[in-house]
Amino acid sequence: MKRLRIPALPYQKFVILSHLRSGTHLLRSALESHPSAVCQSEVFNSDDPRLPYPLSTATDEVLRRWVYKAFPPQIEAAGFVMQVYHPRGLAAFPGIRENAGWADIWSRLEAMADLKVIHLRRENGLRRHLSHVMARETGEWHAWDRSLVDQVTHLEPPRVQDNVSRAGLAPVTLERERLALDFEETERLHARAAEIFQRHDYMALRYEDLVNDFAAVSERLLAFLDLPPRTLTAAVGKLDQRPLNEAIANYSALRRDFAGTRWAAFFED
Repeated sequence: MKRLRIPALPYQKFVILSHLRSGTHLLRSALESHPSAVCQSEVFNSDDPRLPYPLSTATDEVLRRWVYKAFPPQIEAAGFVMQVYHPRGLAAFPGIRENAGWADIWSRLEAMADLKVIHLRRENGLRRHLSHVMARETGEWHAWDRSLVDQVTHLEPPRVQDNVSRAGLAPVTLERERLALDFEETERLHARAAEIFQRHDYMALRYEDLVNDFAAVSERLLAFLDLPPRTLTAAVGKLDQRPLNEAIANYSALRRDFAGTRWAAFFED
C-alpha cells in the first residue's frame, strides 16, 4: 500500500503530550478559543469506541485527514492530543483496548523536525489517579461549558450535561498496589516521551500551573506557538473540588503506606 505523506503546510504543527486526567481538554479547549489555532482531541485513542474511522486506518492517513490537513488561511497552528501511553494499554488499568497498528505514531512524530511539542504533566499523581478512577466509575469524564463547547474541535460531538460535579459522592477506596503501579508507570511513560522529543522545540507545562496561573501559562503557550497574544478561555471546568482526605476513604492508611517514598508529597491534605 502506498504510504500517505503529509505535505508542507502553511502553519505550525504541534502535539500535546500528556496522560489521562492531566488537563488536556482544559489546555486544548483554551487553545481553540484563539481564532488562529486548531487542536484535535485524542485521534490515536484506540479505546474510544466513537472514533469516526476504523482502527485499521493507517497512522499517516489519520494524521493527514484528521490533524495536519488543509485549513482556512487564518489558521497558524494545528495539532492534537497524544496521551503518553497511546496506542497501547496501561498495566494499572487493564482492559484498555490497544492498537498495534498505530505503534509507529511515535516514530512518525519524532521524524517531523518542524513539530513543536507541548508536554503537559500533572505533578500530583494521587489526584490524577483518583480522577481517573472516578471517571471510570461515574462515566463522567469532562465538565463541558455548554456555552463554549461548540468552539472546540471534536471527532464526535461530546455528551454535555449541566451542573456536573462530584461533590456529595461517597469517598472511594483506592488499591495501594494499583496506585503504586500507576505512579511508576506514569513516571516511565513521561520519561520515555521526553526522551523521544529531546531534539524538538519542546515546552514543559504543569497542570497545576495551568490551573493556578492560567493567564501567565496562556501567554507562554501562545508565544511558544508564535500565535498573536489573546485572552484564552477554556471550555471545561473541574469536576472534583474535594480535599483528598474527603474523596478517598482509606486516605490515612495510604498516606502512612507511602510515607518516606518519592510519592509522599502527593498526600497533601
